[in-house]
Amino acid sequence: MLNDRFVREHPEIVRAGLRRRGDATTATLDAWLAADARRRALAAERDTVASARRESQTRDGDFSAARRELVEVEAEARRLMLQLPNPPADDVPEGVGSHANVEMRRGGAPPVFTFAPAPHWELARALGIFDAAGATKLAGPRFPLLLGMGARLARALATLMLDHHTARGYIEVAPPYLVRAATLVGSGHLPHFSGEMYRIAGEDLTLSPTAETQLIGLHAGETLPEERLPLAYASWAPAFRREAGSAGRTTHGLLRQHQFEKVELVRVVTPETAATAFQTLVADAEAVVLALGLPYRIVALCAGELPFSSARTWDIEVWMPSQPAYVEVSSISDCGTFQARRSLLRYRPAGARPRYPHTLNGTGLAIGRTLAALLENGQRADGSVALPPALHAYVGTDALTP
Repeated sequence: MLNDRFVREHPEIVRAGLRRRGDATTATLDAWLAADARRRALAAERDTVASARRESQTRDGDFSAARRELVEVEAEARRLMLQLPNPPADDVPEGVGSHANVEMRRGGAPPVFTFAPAPHWELARALGIFDAAGATKLAGPRFPLLLGMGARLARALATLMLDHHTARGYIEVAPPYLVRAATLVGSGHLPHFSGEMYRIAGEDLTLSPTAETQLIGLHAGETLPEERLPLAYASWAPAFRREAGSAGRTTHGLLRQHQFEKVELVRVVTPETAATAFQTLVADAEAVVLALGLPYRIVALCAGELPFSSARTWDIEVWMPSQPAYVEVSSISDCGTFQARRSLLRYRPAGARPRYPHTLNGTGLAIGRTLAALLENGQRADGSVALPPALHAYVGTDALTP
């Protein structure tokens, strides 16, 4: 959530940020400014009525009506504010669309094959580790069903990632997979992504779209002493998304599913250390890609591609030979104070008033997509797939064979 006072005093700066996003919420900003002006006028009127009431010059009914209208306007102002995304940081590249993203660096070289590389879903079917038809029978299209070494490889990847991140100081968290609406509001997933979630009918519970929501919500409503910061959490958990807007995108195999697993990283830091924390998150996710020997690149997203809650995002993309193209396996974002304000998460410096921290999140990494990249980059002419040395001890073999 944005700072009410800043929006009120600098609406054109906020408007310019929304336009950089290519966002259509400038009308929402105008509506909020009008509601905020009305709220302030009603608050002044309420105070006048309250003063007169104390002097017995007005009836209780007049006071109650003024207070009731103020509550309604306050609720409307909050509803509108929750719809406004986080404006981009000043150094975020301009543009709308993935073509405007800026490549920061590359690592590794795409493999050169003496045969036409197969897509990962064909490799996985031949290896007997992925059953798309069985998943469809159980739950419908675009759900995973890994078998045998496929399930073991996914588990091995998650364990390798968690071992890596906990060695770097992250606290491992195994969260509930269902979350309340307030938790999703705090992370910025509601109301913006309400159409993308699976809700439990008759209950205030939703299947988590990302463990980011739970890790951000851990300290919602709290004021932490500054010495508790920085906080660093890692979680291996499933994510559930309807992906209603993914028409036209690659949805074969393990690339874009309604249910998928990933290792999620979250840091909560002081504003002064946020830039360093962002680069730390990038390095932590990048180190996993390096350990797995996958060719990759890192791109800075342009303003029009930023996630709703993010002021700055870099993606790590790995090479997928069958496309051929780079595909995202990690997205690292600095959300500034946006999520902290929505979650009422603050910290108190010694001898000072409470402040809002920065929250940062990153994928470290997406399990299904990483597995798909390993299959495609490690494939051999005989249909087997070589595994990187970092996984040998976790899987118990150096290759998958048909």
